[in-house]
Amino acid sequence: MKFINELPLAALHLDEKTRIINVNSHAKLLFKWQDIPAKRPLFTEFISDEDISSFHSFYRDIKPRVPAIFNTTLNFPANSKEQITIKASRANCGDMLFLLNIEDSWTTSREDSCLHNTILEAQYQHNPGGILLVNQKMEMLSFNQEFVNIWKIPPEVQKSRDEQASLQSVLDKLQDPEGFITKVQYLYDNIHEISTDEVQLIDGRTLYRHTYPIYHHESYLGRVWYFLDITQLKNGQLKIEKQQIFENTILEHVQNGIIACDKKGKIILFNRACKDFYGIEDNSPIPANLAELKHYQKDGLTSILPSEEPLTKALSGQCLQNDEIVIVDHETTPRTFRVNGQAMSDCDGKQIGAVISLHDITDLRTAKEKLRFMAYHDELTGLPNRRLFHDLLQQSLKHAHRDQLFVGVLFLDMDNFKSVNDLYGHDIGDELLRELSITLKQCLRASDFLSRWGGDEFVICLPSGKNPQDIVKVAEKICETVIQYTHHENKDLDVSISIGIAISPSHGNEPDLLIRNADMAMYRAKKLGKNRCELFLPNNDT
Repeated sequence: MKFINELPLAALHLDEKTRIINVNSHAKLLFKWQDIPAKRPLFTEFISDEDISSFHSFYRDIKPRVPAIFNTTLNFPANSKEQITIKASRANCGDMLFLLNIEDSWTTSREDSCLHNTILEAQYQHNPGGILLVNQKMEMLSFNQEFVNIWKIPPEVQKSRDEQASLQSVLDKLQDPEGFITKVQYLYDNIHEISTDEVQLIDGRTLYRHTYPIYHHESYLGRVWYFLDITQLKNGQLKIEKQQIFENTILEHVQNGIIACDKKGKIILFNRACKDFYGIEDNSPIPANLAELKHYQKDGLTSILPSEEPLTKALSGQCLQNDEIVIVDHETTPRTFRVNGQAMSDCDGKQIGAVISLHDITDLRTAKEKLRFMAYHDELTGLPNRRLFHDLLQQSLKHAHRDQLFVGVLFLDMDNFKSVNDLYGHDIGDELLRELSITLKQCLRASDFLSRWGGDEFVICLPSGKNPQDIVKVAEKICETVIQYTHHENKDLDVSISIGIAISPSHGNEPDLLIRNADMAMYRAKKLGKNRCELFLPNNDT
């Protein structure tokens, strides 16, 4: 038994009569021997008297290649005693290998190496993983109880120490027995290899498998196989992976854009909605850092400063609530987004990055602008309505008063418009009103503004006038232009326009008063024959 010296704990080689033939260095240390006594002692000389009888029975019943265990107290020199666990194995020739494990090493003054051996043995037996030791030929030398538990080796196979039966018991539980055999054969052919992988069992369990070679002075002795049941760990990992897939799927399908960065500003999350917002193709790389994100202010023209970028602000610790930015994709129209965001911290409160969400409010903003436009404009012609005209006139009067200028208000009413609706229908009448509004605007300056007052009535403001007569000339031009337009477009239409004129400050300085006075002058134009303009006369227009 040449390998006895390579064993990590006290080992003795005994003959059939328990005579000590050979010992390793750990056993010499235990017996306080420099060398084996010339007269080889019997092992029974060291056993307590009360254990000798039972030991002889134990020794006699040990079968070849079947491990056996016996506990006793050994008497050593210097009147010391040690509780010993004996692990015995008999060779076919009858020689016995004894492994001695001291059980009370924690409380004795025995050498540290014995304590170290005890700890190693305890680790081997109580390791949560199954351990199998094999020799150069892959024959089973030893295994712990957990190996038996994991592979559910039958008791009879354990006792028989039958490698083939043990191997078959393992193979019967594998989903891929051929792959297992292939791995064993590969390691047998490549003795220096270290291997780590996983194996799947038929009953659904997953085992972690690790194996490595054992050497002594560069001489290969055998191999250790280590198996650990990681089924719960794998199930937990699978559950986490499924949860991550679920969460990522949600992020990829939400309509809001989600952008996250680490504490250094590197972008780590950029979902599908963001790619759509920024016009990035699916197979194109996402922005690498904050500097690559370019946003604009509400006007869609003014760039946002780098320090004012939403993700930068969130990373600096600011909390963003309903900020508005514009993203300009050159292939589409600019879009407006509402931004919310904040910094992210771990469970210890340490900042790890920041996240923002982008909610597309382009349609909402367009709808609001449309509603605002509808609130201040005529639906048929798109011209300012009474409310907006009144506000604009009020501002014009303030400016004119400050600069000592005149403001003219023209009140227009179409002549014979009712006959158009009666003869051709309201659709033709509406179309005539739309075209008339275009014609009227062509007669005005950019600073003038036109309003549809209602029905076939229009009101015009001519601000910043320097001469009242210029205001009257504009009114006369309008009358001529309208009659030319209607006769040119349809000679059958006997449509013209009557205009009343009121001029501030002579006829009033308040919007309502000027509009009312111009309205009164328009009625006087109607009475005087239509298709004409009349200036408000305080004494006559009552």
